[in-house]
Amino acid sequence: MTSLRRLRCFPLRISRNLPAIFTLLFFSAGLLAAQATLSAGPLLLHQLRTIYVAPSSDTFVPLLKARLEKWSAVAITSKPEEADAILTCQTESTIVPAKVVMRNTTAEVTLVDRRSQRPIWKTAKSAAFDINRLADDIIDQLKKDFRKSASEY
Repeated sequence: MTSLRRLRCFPLRISRNLPAIFTLLFFSAGLLAAQATLSAGPLLLHQLRTIYVAPSSDTFVPLLKARLEKWSAVAITSKPEEADAILTCQTESTIVPAKVVMRNTTAEVTLVDRRSQRPIWKTAKSAAFDINRLADDIIDQLKKDFRKSASEY
């Protein structure tokens, strides 16, 4: 008789806990959705496939673009809406008076995720006289960081 009484009580205990069970399931699903939303941030560097190079009146930007076009890991697109990321570049040249007048160029290059508008990659480098060397250094750094991003993932 005691075991029969336990069987009758068992469904009653479950029915009392159903609201709590549904609440727990509801909040668990909500937490998972929130995690998915939070982790949907900017692309990782190694996930880039297309880059749009923002136009600039600066003569340094075409040097960067020419070097990016030679790199087979990413494609350069002519329309920003087709790109995964947008590359922007700001340069500053200063003349340093010394025994020999020296021109120092500093370039700050940023890749921004087109969808989230968050930076994916950024570097700043300087070079005296040779802006071709500066462009090479920046693209070499991008390639190095691209490979590092892929190996960490």
